[in-house]
This record gives sequence, structure tokens and C-alpha cells, in this order.
Amino acid sequence: MRRTILGLVGLVVLAFAQTAIEGKWEGAIQLPSMEIGMEVTFVSEAEELTATIDIPPQGAFGLPLKNVSFEDPKVYFELPTSLATAIFDGKLEEEKIRGSFTQGPAKGEFYLNRSEEVVLPPEYSEEEVSIKVTDDVKLAGALSIPEGEGPFPVAVLISGSGPQDRDENVFGFKIFATIADHLTRQGIAVLRCDDRGVASSTGDREVATSEDYAEDVMAQVAYLATRSEIDTARLGLLGHSEGALIAGMVAAENPNIAFVVLMAGTALPGGEILLAQQRLILGAEGASQKEIAQAADLQKRIFAAVRAGESLEGFKPEMRAIIKRGIDKRSEEERKALGDIDKFTETVAEAQLAAVQSRWMRFFIDYDPRKDLVKVDARVLAFFGEKDLQVPARMNAAAMEETFKKAGKENYTIRICCKANHLFQAANTGAVSEYAQLPKEFVPCFLPNVTNFILGLPQVPCPDCKDGGCEKARTGKCPHRK
Repeated sequence: MRRTILGLVGLVVLAFAQTAIEGKWEGAIQLPSMEIGMEVTFVSEAEELTATIDIPPQGAFGLPLKNVSFEDPKVYFELPTSLATAIFDGKLEEEKIRGSFTQGPAKGEFYLNRSEEVVLPPEYSEEEVSIKVTDDVKLAGALSIPEGEGPFPVAVLISGSGPQDRDENVFGFKIFATIADHLTRQGIAVLRCDDRGVASSTGDREVATSEDYAEDVMAQVAYLATRSEIDTARLGLLGHSEGALIAGMVAAENPNIAFVVLMAGTALPGGEILLAQQRLILGAEGASQKEIAQAADLQKRIFAAVRAGESLEGFKPEMRAIIKRGIDKRSEEERKALGDIDKFTETVAEAQLAAVQSRWMRFFIDYDPRKDLVKVDARVLAFFGEKDLQVPARMNAAAMEETFKKAGKENYTIRICCKANHLFQAANTGAVSEYAQLPKEFVPCFLPNVTNFILGLPQVPCPDCKDGGCEKARTGKCPHRK
């Protein structure tokens, strides 16, 4: 869901006068139709300058850069990729690096700002932790502990789909780092880990399913029980997107979980979610009803073939045609940025078909979260964004409400924020293409209500819906929607 067109990979370095550029820098690649967050770290050793790049939206971390040079103020480095070498040519001025980005026919700009060393405030400390799941899987993470005498309530953060580090950095918005900072300042400890096989965590994520990630969360819960600073009677889970689904799986099996925050969580089988997601995203991109119907029909047939264990090779021509129609609707500048259209179309089609056949997808399309939600004894806060196109709010909130009612569950709250997208930013349309352009902050009602819920305090109204119209899923609509 968060793939980009760059497919970046690789490198080594040369330079002098390195001291002015050493350290970590944060910024983005800016193309006509998107912004791709990145972090670059420059290191000087034995008169040689080396550098690595992280591209969190692509799940790429620690890629070595090539031909790195710094001749004040000029900064240059390259990243070889399967498409073409990405070239960054810029200048350092006033602690900022700005310049041009090219990759084959694609042209844009890039910027980097020096990342300040974080000096933790006196309100809390943060400790690096290592948690063994199996002999092959060891999770690296950070445990934030409030100042003062414990034991403290604690939230385990569970990331959404795709490779995520402990910050859940999506297009430059460090979702989990922001949540952890806020909660810890309010007296709530937070554990967040790099996904298995990502950043400093080990393990093979290529064969992992949501059930494997649930095993990782169970290991984190068990680890917290060994910490004297933690109040295990107030230990809970906060999951985003797929992470919310995993939170439900873990809470269903562990009656000692005290609370669960479902952040854009699903309450219907994955196949239904993906079809609804496809319909909404294509509609937001201007597709006709006929095109949306054709795409839905193709996706249903592909899912049926996957369930039957059949080859998907025969679907490739239809897949290429749909991708090509989408490209034809882009501006001339955007089409040029893709380079060889036929090669790009073939690459995307193959990648999408391969993803559908993965163990993760085979599990996801038929897994129904309701079978675990009915077993959750913990109190639940389910938070949805009305403008979320990836996990549609009303259909999932209604399914969750019905599930809890049938189970006789009473200790739950369901909220829908009228302005929020899938990342809980204040959005215009909710389109994925907006994520990078929006401020890297949550809608104002999100963090206060998550905090109050964990601490057992009353919920507060959304500032944009003072009469509470957005707070209950059972209304099915927000009176203040524009």
C-alpha cells in the first residue's frame, strides 16, 4: 500500500572537510506527484567519507551510498537501483542541504535538514531493549519510561502492514515516535520495536503472516512482565491498521491484557477490505464506475485463483492494461518521470501478482477479525478516520459495533473523526497521495482521547464536532462532514 516508483538500492564514498556534514540528516525526495521521506547518515573515518540512506516508505534501511563527496558547499552522492542510478547533487547552506534529484528520465529535487540529537526531557527516559522471540527472531526496540516512581501503565505499539521500524515512519510522519513521546510524558510507559527483519530486528519477514507478528507481540508482553517499572495490571496494546488486527488476536488469547486501542482497525475479512479500499482509492483518483467495476472483478478472480492454488500468470495482460490506463491519465511530466512505460508496467504487474501470492496475503484475505474480537475481555477504544480510504471507517465501525453487541460486550468506545485519514492526519480527500504533503501531526482529538482512555479518564469531544456527532459509530455519519 505504501510502495513508490523508485525501487532504490545501494553504495560507498569519498570526500574531505567532512566534519561540517557528518551526522544524521532527515528530508525527502520531491517529485511532481509525490514526496518520499528519507534519512542520510554521513560518517568520516580515516579521511574517507561514507554514507548510508534509509527510505522508510519503501522499507529500505542502511543502504550504502556511492561516490559520496563533500567539497564545501557542494554535496554529491549516488544510489544505484534496479531502474537507474539515483543521483543527488546539492549544496550545504545554513545547516540545510538542497539540490537536484535525477533517476533516468525522472527529475525532481531533494532536501535534507540536520537531525538534532534528541535530548530527552526530564519527564522520561528511553532504553534500548532486545527481545528474543525464537532462535531466528530477535526484536530490537525502545522502552520509554516516565519519570517518577512506578510501576507505570504501559502500551505496546503494533505497526501496520509493510516493513516498519519502531517509529512507524510513513512519508516522513513518525507516527509511533510521536505517540510514544506524548504518552510517556503523560505517565504511560511505551514499548515499540522494529518489525521482524527490519532495521535492527532479525527474522525473515518474507514468509511471515499476521499470526507470526502476533507471536512477536506476545513476546513483548512477556518481556514487560519482567520489568519492575511496569504495572502488569495496566498493560495494553495499541495497534495501527494491520497492527490493530494483531492486537485483537493477542488480546483474545491473553486475558491479562487490560486495554486495547484499535487505530484504523479492520472488522471484516481482508478480501472485503481490499475490495472496498480499491474502490475508494480508484474513485479518489478519478476512475470511472466502469473502470472500478472491471478492477473489482479482476481482483475477485485473482483472490479465487489464489485460494485454489492456481497460477496467476494468465491475469498479467489484464493487470498491465489496468496499470497502463492509470498511467495514461497522468500528466506528461509524471509519465516522463516513470521512464520506460512498458518496463514500468511490467514491473508493477509482476510485483502486485507476487504480493498476492505471498503467505501474508493468503492469510490476510480470508482472516476475519471478528472471530477474535468477540473473545476480547479487555476494554477497547476503536478510533477511525472518516476520510480513511484504506480502512473505510463506517463499514468497519458498524461491523465492530455489531460484533461487540452480539457478544454482550459493554466496555468499549468507538469514535470516528470527521477529518482524519488513515494516518490520523487532518486530510482534504484522504487520498494516499496526500500523506506526504500534509503536516506531520495528528488531528487534535486523537492523542488526548487515547491518553484519557488508557488512564481511565473520560473521553473529550472532537473540536470540530462539539456536539459529539463524530464520536459514536452507531450514528454512521458525521453531521459536520463537508
